[in-house]
Amino acid sequence: MNILKSNIKLLILTGISITFLLSCENDSTDIGAGLIPDQSKGMKTTVDLVAYTVSNNDTIRADYSTLTNGLIGVYEDNVFGKSKASFNTQIRLAANHEIKGNIQEVDSVVLTINPSFGASLGTVSSVLKPGNGTDTLKYTTKYPLTSYLGSTETPMPINVNRINTFLETTSSALYSNKVVSVGDLLGTANLGGTLTSISIKTSGGAVVTTESKPGYRIRLDPTYFKENFFNKKGAPELSNDDLFVQYFKGIRISPADDRSHFMFDFSRSTMTLVAYYKYKNTNADNFVNATYEFTMGNEFNSELGEYTFDNSTASSQLKEQLLNPNITQGESKLFLQGMGGPSAIIKLDETQISAIRDSVLHKNWAIVNAQLKFNVAETTGTKPIYIYGYNSTKNSFLPDITSFSSLSGYNFNPPYNTEINPGYYILNITQYVKSIVEKNASNDLIKVGIGNFEKNSSDQYVSYAKTTRAYQPYRLVFYGNNETEDKKLKLEITYTKK
Repeated sequence: MNILKSNIKLLILTGISITFLLSCENDSTDIGAGLIPDQSKGMKTTVDLVAYTVSNNDTIRADYSTLTNGLIGVYEDNVFGKSKASFNTQIRLAANHEIKGNIQEVDSVVLTINPSFGASLGTVSSVLKPGNGTDTLKYTTKYPLTSYLGSTETPMPINVNRINTFLETTSSALYSNKVVSVGDLLGTANLGGTLTSISIKTSGGAVVTTESKPGYRIRLDPTYFKENFFNKKGAPELSNDDLFVQYFKGIRISPADDRSHFMFDFSRSTMTLVAYYKYKNTNADNFVNATYEFTMGNEFNSELGEYTFDNSTASSQLKEQLLNPNITQGESKLFLQGMGGPSAIIKLDETQISAIRDSVLHKNWAIVNAQLKFNVAETTGTKPIYIYGYNSTKNSFLPDITSFSSLSGYNFNPPYNTEINPGYYILNITQYVKSIVEKNASNDLIKVGIGNFEKNSSDQYVSYAKTTRAYQPYRLVFYGNNETEDKKLKLEITYTKK
């Protein structure tokens, strides 16, 4: 009897397990409970497509309106070749414009930038400084610099120059292939390795100075600023910002050479440029310490990401596609690169889409999910977290962004999990496909790029054209549609029958 009961329990458990495994077999992306039928009960079909690499002429709009971060560096590989990034920005007068005293001596001028860093990987050291009655501890925290491409272990030499090109205004559309005239050298530095943050506390733990934001402090030539700025006190060019940006047009931060190093980004809104000086009036005996902080990173400072490309060392397959893409049959590989590099174009097969439409109208199909699955062929450096796509025919968002962006559990472009490293990226285009087969919307071209759409302070997407691609230099190679069945790019549709 006990054996019989045990066998019955085993059969029940086995049945439950089989049911569970079958229900888990479907790996379609869920787009929200209650909106569509249960996808675990859905059936799958595929739609072929044509996909090919398209050149963006190695340029992208990279100005105040499109850049959230600045990008600096040089990187080269044998797939995409070499790319180089520099950052140009206007600087403006301090808020009160005042240069104090009749006589000034400039001690130092410091440009500070705050790159991305490994916040959880900081190492702390402290130094005791005896004081009059109160000892203090100076804490120095070092964080590793985060790079998009390349190793940061070997420092990269950079130059800071004055520029001779007027960057217009923050409403101007500036493109990354704009040639900037480089002027006088203001300073140099070797960047890489770690960023430093400093805080000071008393020996009893009371905070004297809070922890500074981790960053690089680049020393510029104090004599140059004395001669070209402080000595011009009272001159018309220092009387207002309009005249000043015509006189001192801005600065350029750039790699000092063309050797392959690494690429990193930094917050353009937190940049600072501070002159530390001392002053006195003509009859005074002693100097008084002061600072002059130029205005940077605000809504009036025009900026430009300046990018150059050298494809001479790129793969022959990429160079051939950029010159002569197969727009009728598609390609076996798709090459995607940020910062103005190539993207991919996708067109769904008209005949097969018509067959899907016929099944929806006459066979009671209900489409519950449609996704493009991009299998990674190779990558150079770190994989990006996102790819994105938009309607290239109409230059607009796909309806999956505008209709489902606030839907809990739905991701148009799910983030790539770099830890699990599944080897593929997904774009969910369910609403786009449904609009074609159910509402006779046009089967337009979809353009796919590296990066993600930017959002405003209200967590709303700004524009199909404003993406992180403007300052993210990632590189990816996907399998295209002319590949073996297990690797090829295709549209996967999950459907149920009503």
